[in-house]
Amino acid sequence: MSHSDWDPDDFLDFDYGRPVPGNRNQQGAKTTQKKENDDLKLYEELRRQSKQKEPQPYDPYFHHEKNGSYGVPQSWYEVQSGQAANGFDPAGKSGSGKKAGKKSGQAKNAEARKSADANRLSKKENAALKRAQQEAYDRYRSNYIKSGAKKSAAKAGFFTKSLSVIYLLALIVFGATITIMDVMPLGMMIALYVVLGLLSTIIVIQLRKNNIKRGVRVIASFVCICLIAVYGVGTAYALGTLSFLDYTSVENDKRVASITKEPFNMMITGIDVRGTVDEEGRSDVNMVVSVNPNTEQILMTSIPRDYQIYMPDKDNAMDKLTHTGFYSVDTTMGAEEELLDTTINYYVKVNFTTVMMFIDAIGGIDVYSEYEFNPVKRSWWTVKKGWNHMNGRQALAFARERKAFADGDNQRIKNQQAVFEAMIKKATSSKTILLSYNKVLSNLRDYIEMSFSSAEMRALIKMQLAKNPQWKIYKNTIRGGDGSLPTYTTGNMACYVMTQDEESITNARDLIRAVMNDGTLAKDDDKNVYVKDPGVSEEDPDVSEEETEG
Repeated sequence: MSHSDWDPDDFLDFDYGRPVPGNRNQQGAKTTQKKENDDLKLYEELRRQSKQKEPQPYDPYFHHEKNGSYGVPQSWYEVQSGQAANGFDPAGKSGSGKKAGKKSGQAKNAEARKSADANRLSKKENAALKRAQQEAYDRYRSNYIKSGAKKSAAKAGFFTKSLSVIYLLALIVFGATITIMDVMPLGMMIALYVVLGLLSTIIVIQLRKNNIKRGVRVIASFVCICLIAVYGVGTAYALGTLSFLDYTSVENDKRVASITKEPFNMMITGIDVRGTVDEEGRSDVNMVVSVNPNTEQILMTSIPRDYQIYMPDKDNAMDKLTHTGFYSVDTTMGAEEELLDTTINYYVKVNFTTVMMFIDAIGGIDVYSEYEFNPVKRSWWTVKKGWNHMNGRQALAFARERKAFADGDNQRIKNQQAVFEAMIKKATSSKTILLSYNKVLSNLRDYIEMSFSSAEMRALIKMQLAKNPQWKIYKNTIRGGDGSLPTYTTGNMACYVMTQDEESITNARDLIRAVMNDGTLAKDDDKNVYVKDPGVSEEDPDVSEEETEG
């Protein structure tokens, strides 16, 4: 019989000796059992009192409950014994004391009737007794149902308790990894820990407490599994980032003291080879990026690949910039420092493979072209004037093209800047990072080298999250003339060299110096960058949305 089959009308026949479902070994079960026993004892005591006080009908023959025989009730013997002693003969015969015993027997009968009447219950007492019986029965039945619910909830105890342990371990590992990585601002990290702490407390209670409803426990288990997956992915991302930054970083004695507070220069050099980044080749992409985190300005200064330079580590020998890639990154950096009269604090070295793999990893980029043309390296593909969505190989062909333009290498530099800017915009979008982050890291691990330390890169990310600076991006290109000169690499053989233009070099130096010294840049109607008068305090109307990066 299940607890749903109980009928309150059958409480007099209810077997209160049957065991109540429930785990008696669980904490609190003994207290519940004691209450149930107390209710049962109360009910049985009331039931016993009720039977004692109810008048017994006159029945000379009844079934004796103990020995199963038939006999005469004790009260009948007492009456008959009293009458016999006073002259009454049970066999129907008269004794000598018949008249005298009659009066005495009547008195005793009256006394017995009076005692029986006193033992009878009044209607109010009888009703109260039945109510007490019913209440004891209801409490016992309620405890029966509750005990059954506890037993049902306890069936999932081992699984949910194990799940809660796994959850806590995943949370601890995730929290430790995020703390070690240190890319979140203090306020954001405290808020994250508070939210995770409250959420985890609720989940663990729902999973481990014994009297939780089954539906609530199932929901808590589902949420717990989802969070374990999130913690796992977050931990993998964090550990992958730390490993990537440590692997690609090299020693550097030119770094600034605080990269988030001091301006710095970064050189980007692109080698015209495919394969890993340790292979040397010509430096076809040469750009110095000046960053000021205080004024939130970024200046990209591009230098043509064939530009005339002097190499300090080669006794100031003259060559064109692209040839420095055959020697080392330090040679390229020294030549550019000499040309721009500035210190380059960091560098990033990439090659053709790096560009292609990075762009493919982030799902391609959208690049604006000023002309319609067919790149020499991919003549079957037409670049349309305006916006073009490009994959890695297309973007590389677009950035390398110069023969299709009347302005030659100068237009190629503009296209390289357009590709670089498109890569920044696409890579910093939250959707791209979330969906392609691990893919980007795994693809670029052997194809990029930089002199930023892991701590410095994490500090820049932390600054971006904390302050969300509205970066203003400016672009400038050094110009020169045409010449044919022997170089350090070619020896006595003359080759094409873009000769230096002192006015263009001086302008580039002034722009870099302004950024490094908290000056303000602006653009004229022809989109040429210049240093704004320090006395002008109003907002620069010439900086368009295309030249800013949020």
